[in-house]
Amino acid sequence: MNILYFDTSQNVLITGVLKGAENFPRSLDAGKNGHTRLLMGEIDAALAASGLDVGELDAVAAVTGPGSFTGIRIGAATASALCRGTGAKKIAVTEFEVIAYDRGKVAAAVEAGRGNLYVAECDGGEVKRTYFLPSEERDAATESFVFTPVSERAATLARIAARKAEKGEFASAFEPFYMRKSQAERTKDEV
Repeated sequence: MNILYFDTSQNVLITGVLKGAENFPRSLDAGKNGHTRLLMGEIDAALAASGLDVGELDAVAAVTGPGSFTGIRIGAATASALCRGTGAKKIAVTEFEVIAYDRGKVAAAVEAGRGNLYVAECDGGEVKRTYFLPSEERDAATESFVFTPVSERAATLARIAARKAEKGEFASAFEPFYMRKSQAERTKDEV
């Protein structure tokens, strides 16, 4: 199976192509605002490295969050457009699945800004429960949080995408996984 995968939820932009068992990963520091400008070029470069054309993709895998609100929207929209244009199947992956992959019980965490955390209790890479941990409660938390995957991010995302494809775990849509409203939405609600 030929799978394009990418992650726009963090500052480091991950792209890659699985061509059967061969992996062609790429990563680039996109900063906070570079995903829009860099994503399509990185996808083209990953496809070129694999020798595949976009029409040869069987599936597209994208990280749907949590993470950067704008990055998640860019990734979900791009993945949806690619699937619509090519007929490729959709594989949605959460940031928590990437962090918890190849681990037993773990509290996977993603920085949510201002000292806050998005947290998922995971077991065997499967998300069991998620919650938002405000900064003022972080020091009192008894969990030991894990922020990074066991292996390199692109390789981990590729393995998860391949496993989901093998199991037929395809999504009907790339729904952004937000655990709270954006700062702009929270400010608007206060007015």
